[in-house]
Amino acid sequence: MDLGNCLSLIIFIIFCHNCYTDDSQVQGQHEKSVSTRVKIFQSLFQQRRTEHKAAAETIMNLRDFIKQQKMVDIVARKAFEVLEQSQVTLREAGYIPGMDFPEEEKVRDALSQTLENTAFMGELLLHLPDIMHDLLQDNKPWKLIFTWGAFFATQSKFLDKNTNKFIHLVSQELGIVEKDALYTNPYSKRTTQQIQGGSTGNGLPPSNKGKKKKKFKKGPQLSRQFGDL
Repeated sequence: MDLGNCLSLIIFIIFCHNCYTDDSQVQGQHEKSVSTRVKIFQSLFQQRRTEHKAAAETIMNLRDFIKQQKMVDIVARKAFEVLEQSQVTLREAGYIPGMDFPEEEKVRDALSQTLENTAFMGELLLHLPDIMHDLLQDNKPWKLIFTWGAFFATQSKFLDKNTNKFIHLVSQELGIVEKDALYTNPYSKRTTQQIQGGSTGNGLPPSNKGKKKKKFKKGPQLSRQFGDL
């Protein structure tokens, strides 16, 4: 896929993220029970998650690192802008993660956009870690809002089990929680080089202790864990 077609796909996905359809519009009724609103939210969220994965795969398939950087930068700028706006809305409303599903439409939209954009950025972080880490290093406010979004998602009551596992992987990759002893991300070229004995990060050859290499092979690699998340 060329850069133009890829950009069109990403713009469509960003548009979807900023046009969360309220449940009253979906059902054509003015009042819904909380349980119904939550179910509709979860259904829409899963649709967004499918789009997240498609977008990440599309960018990965570009196979051109410069093009990948440009696309990730475009997506990240918009996503973090939406996250920042959503954070303001939620704080002004006094809404904190763990509270019941909000009744006010504006707050519901902010909640949805927070969880969706956090998951979207998480998808890119896990599958394009080298590019994302560089972006976050160069844009510290982005990392702060991403950290907030990941914490918010962790504390939310409305995500399914697989998404919670996914957010935990994102939090480990982001470095805001302690990594599991055998955690490794196979999509990271830097990590792969270290595992394969290319570099230890201090200019010295890697240790010859075979046991350490075996640990990485047995670890919770994303290539095994992430397929169903």
